[in-house]
Amino acid sequence: MSKELENLINIVQRLRSEDGCEWDKKQTSESLTPHLLEEANEVVDAILENNPENLKEELGDLLLHIVFQATIASEKKLFNFDELAKKINEKLVDRHPHIFDENFNGEDQSKAKNWELNKKIEKNRQSILDGMPKSLSSLIVSQRYQDKTAAVGFEWDNYEQAMYKVEEELNELKIAIKNDDKKNIEEEIGDLLITIVNLSRFFSISAELALKKSNQKFYKRFNYIEKIAEKNNQKMEDISLKELLNYWNDAKNKEK
Repeated sequence: MSKELENLINIVQRLRSEDGCEWDKKQTSESLTPHLLEEANEVVDAILENNPENLKEELGDLLLHIVFQATIASEKKLFNFDELAKKINEKLVDRHPHIFDENFNGEDQSKAKNWELNKKIEKNRQSILDGMPKSLSSLIVSQRYQDKTAAVGFEWDNYEQAMYKVEEELNELKIAIKNDDKKNIEEEIGDLLITIVNLSRFFSISAELALKKSNQKFYKRFNYIEKIAEKNNQKMEDISLKELLNYWNDAKNKEK
């Protein structure tokens, strides 16, 4: 263990001690979960911003939460940080026998490389789709489902086939809209979203991050419209859609 990591563990233990910080002492594994999720998302933001200094800081904050959770578990005599690290080390080695096992004969290379299938066997799951965290967004769940099924061969051969499926689902949505069938419209929108997620996989693109970036872009452009309206002493609700779209296109052009 590095000196700094050991120091971090000691600091957290001190904060949790009788003469430690009142806030840190009263925290539980459950109470920390909102902060844990927040820190994980801040790590993602730092990655998208391509900001190494910020990423270093946010990864440190996330590491703090890992140490915090391990410290609480240790206090309950459940496990400690060393046991946590030992567990993941063993898991990585066990799931990569073709890398770490000198006696591996290579007869079942594809199975050895199949992380998802190995997890199903190891955890005695009914399906390789089991085990997804309930807090994940639906986009991430959809992409992970398709990653898992692709690992056992359930996947289109190329992006053209995936694109054809997108067009097929879009046509089915058009029919549902034409029939004014709200329940079917909802179903077809869901199916269309899944096919879009599937298409993104063929280009090694995260659908979640693609949408996150588009949301950021949408915010920036609409905020530009708001500033223009304020500068011109206009109320947003009084501006015609045509004029709003002109402002929107101005915002797009300024990004180039």
